[in-house]
This record gives sequence, C-alpha cells and structure tokens, in this order.
Amino acid sequence: MGGSEQNKITNDTDVSLDASVTVLAGVGPKRAEQLAGLGIVTVEDLLLHLPRGYEDRRNFATMGTVEVGAEVCIRGEVVSSRNQRMRGRQNMAVLKVRDETGEMTVTFFGRGFMAKTVFAPGKTGVFFGKVEKYQGMALKNPEYEMLAGDAEDALHVGRIVPIYGLTEGVSQRFLRKLIMDALDRVTGVVGEVVPESLRTRVGWSNRDGAMRMVHYPETLEEAQGARAQFAYEELLLLQLGILIQRQVEASRGAGIVHMVNGPLLVGLHGQLPFSLTEGQERVISTVLADMASAGSMIRLVQGDVGCGKTVVALHAIAAALDGGYQVAMMVPTEILAEQHGVNLAGYLAPLGVEVAVLTSRRGDAKGVRTGLASGTVRVVVGTQALIQAGTVFGNLGLVVVDEQHRFGVEQRAKLVSKGHYPDVLQMTATPIPRTLAITVYGGMDVSVVRGMPPGRLPVKTRQIPEGKLDDLYVYLREQVDAGQQVYMVCPVIEMNEESVLRSVEEHFEELSTGALHGVSTALLHGRMEPEDKAAVMSAFKAGDVAVLFSTTVIEVGVDVPAATIMVIENADQFGLTQLHQLRGRVGRGGEQAYCFLLGQARTDEGQARLDTLCTHTDGFRIAEEDLLQRGPGEFYGAKQAGLSDLRVADLIRDAAVLEEARRDAGLILSADPGLKAKHHRGLRGRMVGMGRVRH
Repeated sequence: MGGSEQNKITNDTDVSLDASVTVLAGVGPKRAEQLAGLGIVTVEDLLLHLPRGYEDRRNFATMGTVEVGAEVCIRGEVVSSRNQRMRGRQNMAVLKVRDETGEMTVTFFGRGFMAKTVFAPGKTGVFFGKVEKYQGMALKNPEYEMLAGDAEDALHVGRIVPIYGLTEGVSQRFLRKLIMDALDRVTGVVGEVVPESLRTRVGWSNRDGAMRMVHYPETLEEAQGARAQFAYEELLLLQLGILIQRQVEASRGAGIVHMVNGPLLVGLHGQLPFSLTEGQERVISTVLADMASAGSMIRLVQGDVGCGKTVVALHAIAAALDGGYQVAMMVPTEILAEQHGVNLAGYLAPLGVEVAVLTSRRGDAKGVRTGLASGTVRVVVGTQALIQAGTVFGNLGLVVVDEQHRFGVEQRAKLVSKGHYPDVLQMTATPIPRTLAITVYGGMDVSVVRGMPPGRLPVKTRQIPEGKLDDLYVYLREQVDAGQQVYMVCPVIEMNEESVLRSVEEHFEELSTGALHGVSTALLHGRMEPEDKAAVMSAFKAGDVAVLFSTTVIEVGVDVPAATIMVIENADQFGLTQLHQLRGRVGRGGEQAYCFLLGQARTDEGQARLDTLCTHTDGFRIAEEDLLQRGPGEFYGAKQAGLSDLRVADLIRDAAVLEEARRDAGLILSADPGLKAKHHRGLRGRMVGMGRVRH
C-alpha cells in the first residue's frame, strides 16, 4: 500500500508509514535486504506483516505435571546440553531443562552445533511443542526462544506473544522489537483508511489502536477482531480498485484488432512437433477470438503443471507479431526468463523472429532497451526490468505474464501501460476457483487448459522415513548410473539460529562428499549471480550434472526433460500447491518419474499435506484438498498461494468479509464516484497510491 497525504512526520521521533524501514533502529542495508525478502520495505509494510499465530506465554506449564500428547509452553533453565552424533553425518542437540517442579528433555534435530552456544547450560528459554517420551518427558524440535535476562524479555514472555513469518537472518526477537519500535513512532500518524461510519457499524477501533491490538493483544479475541479489521480494509481497497478499473475499461477506446490467420501463426501451427490436446485447442481458439475482437483481451489461463500453457501463449504471440506489434512476456525469476527465452526462440527463430531477454543484471540490457524503443526487438522475455522507467516500447500489442500471482496488481498494470491498450494474457499453474478469480481480478475472463499431453505419466510420490535414507541414496546412485537426473530441493540456503531446516549448502556438502561421492553434483540458489545460475542450469540440462541441489528457485517453469527424480527435504515446510509445482519439474520427458518427501512432519497439518500429495496428482484436486484442510474458519492458516495480492486477508477464510467489502465498495462509488468527499479522503489517498485515481 502506498502512503497518503496524512502520513507525515509530526515531530522529531515520529516516522511516516511510507518511510523506509531503515529509519528504525537496528536496520542497516543488510537488515533492509533481509526484510525485503519478507516483502517489508516501508514502515507500513512492517506493521502489516501480521502475526501468523500467537503463543500464550502468560502462564507456563510446569514440567512436573505435563502429560504425553499435550501441547505445552514451558519455561526453564538449561542444566545440560550436548551434541549427540547419529547415523551418518546427522546430529542433534540434546538439552536437559529444569523448572521448580521438575526436568524435561528437549531435542533439536540437526542443531548439535548449537549445543554449547545458543543452548549452553545456564541459559533460560521458552519452549513450545507436543510432549513425547524420550528419556522421560520430552519436546522434540519445539518452537523455542532463548531469553536474554534483560528488560526486552518483557516483549517475549508474560503476555500473548506474536509469532511471525521469518526469513534468513531475521529472528522473532528482532522482529518483535522492531515492530514495537515502529508502533511507538507512528502513533497518531497511521492515517485512517476506512471511513468512520463503516468502522462504527461493526465497533472497530481507530487504525492506531487496531495496529497495537493485532501485534500485542490482551486476548486472542482482541487479536482476531483487529486482524478482521485489516482484512476488511484490504478487501475494501481491492474491491474499490477493481470497480474503478472497470469504470475505466468501460469508458476507454477500442483495443487492438489482431490478425488471427497471418503467416507467422499459420507457420507456427504447422511446425509444432506434436499434436495439440483438446484442452489446448479450445483455449487457443478462445484467446485468438479475444484478440480478433475490438475489445481488449484481459484473460487468465489456468492449467496444471505441464499441461502446455506456453503453447497457448505462443499462438497469441504469433498473432500479435503478424500485425506488426511487439510482445512482452514478464516472468518472476531470471532463471525462468532465460529458459523462456530459449524455449520461445526454439519455435520463433525458424519463422525469422528473434527473442530478446531483459533482466536487470544482463550485460546486454542497454542494447535490448534500445531495440524495444525503436521496434527492432519484437519479442522480449524479462523480469521486473520490463516495468522500469528506462524500458520503453515502440508498439507494444501483447503482454504475457507468466505465474501472474508472483506480481502485484500495480506491477502488472505498469507493464500494460507501456502500450496503447495492449491485449493481456496472464498464466498460472496455481488453480484458482473461478468465482474467486473473477472476484479478485475484476472482469478478467478465465480459461482452464484441461488434460495433459499424451504420454505424460503421473509422478509417483512417496514419503521416506529417516531410517530409509541410506537406501534412498543407494537408489539415487543406481538411477544416476542408468542415466537419470535428480533434483534435491531444500527450503533455505544457509543455516541460521531461527531455523531447524536443512541448509541447501550444508546438504550439498554433506552428500557430495558422502553418500553421493563421485556423482556429478551442482548447487543452485537465488543468491548466485545470473551468469552462474545460467551456467549451472545449462550444465544440468546438458546432462553434465546428474544431481542438482537447489532451493525453490526451480519451482516454476524450469524444464529438464531428462530429470525423473525430485527429492524434497523438510517437505512439510512447503505449502501444498508449492509441493505440487516442485513435483511438476520431473517427468516431463515421458518416462516414469518419482518424488520423494523427506523429513518428519512437525504438525498434523504438515503430515496431512504430505499425505495429500502422495495420494493425488491432479492440481485442481490438490487445490480443493488444500482448501478443505485449511477450512474457511481457520484463523491462523498460511495463505493459499496465488489467490491474490493480499497481505492480510484470505479469500477463503474471509469470504464473508469479501462480500461485505464488495457491497460497501459499490455503495461508496455510487454515492461518491471520485472519492472526493472529506470522509473518503483516506480511501482516495490509497487509490491515488495504487494508481487507480489521479490527484
């Protein structure tokens, strides 16, 4: 959300909501970069990074009375800790923790190296988890927080404590302190958004009070009410933006009438090395009909991983080129941009059309921009470099956005604004219920590519227990010897004190020198330089690398037909849709492929996700199961990836709030189309910030 005219510094200590987080104590360039990984750039971004849950630390369970199976929060002193070696190169930290009533064992798998530092004897900590039996009563891999013994501890114990989503290098303690600092410094300058009449209707607090209640509530009910207030605010702004955009669409001039029987389109169709599926043909016909009409196409194409959405886009691209227009395809990552560039060129180069790639770190970016401005570059694939001010198009007629849920509404709109009402084709492999897609994306038409290309076999998925890991590694060596390729995916790049997850770098070193010694391996993650990432992917695609260790940078779009095995470490830490997309990276060459899920699920919900993935292969069925598992009444669930650009609201859990916001947005615009009334000043400021209305 952008700032408004109300968000002004009022004294030497207050800060505005649209100020950079670097104005807060403890946030230098490195911290700012880490926070940006959570989508936190401004002070308001920070305050709208709402807790994913809460722990009630007002009263702790006593160790002498806990029972097996109970979820408890205990507080105690570490009286002993050791690094216990396990099979292979595995280890765990084993702690003895004591309070005035007794003693418990606390274990952390893979954290043995922290036994004499973070968990050193004499330190006091808070531990939250399910009680099990191991050397007496025990907590295995619990949520934890070591206390510093200073005044700051009051933020972390003795109250209902917020639990935030984290990223590498950012701890719960740091984030709580930073948010409290921000709350203290923006008091009185948060700027109301929802008109007072609407807040009064449901008994909501002012925005300043709600900010405090959602982060540091007196009760869980208070937290739920404050969160509902911000969900409504976000949905109201979303619906206002959609309705205003519809007004603009209705009043603007005609769109481009594209050729749909030109030589490039005919040539493309004739050179395809495969037959189109019925689902592809149906959606292609719909897209071409849109492009041939006088109105602008705004269409979302959904399809399961591997269904062939790119072929649909190729037909649209050829039609735009036949009319002399330029085409821009925006993708979320540099790796995907490079790959799409190669794939599109494979079809378009034989037709005499070159494909350029534009990312912020490519050496030829200046030349590509010059060609786009002059019109000599006709097709470009790029990241957000496409929407930068320096990127200008001579005659942009078609915008394609791949994995559109990775981009915000404003980002997509910026690219579209670089042409004169170009047609827009957005694609996603994340299934979205039609009613929700229409609600969120406004009058956008929605098509679904049903079915899979012939010969593609469903990926067989299995969960591998810890005791079978050695057998798995033997199997991987056998498959590599037989010419197969393997992905090994880990959730994080490097180990840090807040994570119990296996590091991809640690995993790479351990297996490359151990169970997979002698096998050609490589490491890939998002922090690598573009040329290094491209070199690794090229080597993997060429078969020079047999096992690729990676983060989720390979989740979307990376296509290596010879890869038949996907191994996912700490699989329960991924969302169900994300797991399905990762699995979709293998089995693209027609051979039977396998996905192996490692790590013991830490929660019942995590195990349910893994069970669902092992049982189902259809992405739309998986999406349905995901929604069923989360449930509309779930208060602290993770967002369903890809449903919207929302940070607070959840379109399943908050379905009733969405309908209310949609109704209120319509009534507001009916009474005040320009949002010029004094009591709509906050709404107008936000619409200005979102580019929906002019000052």
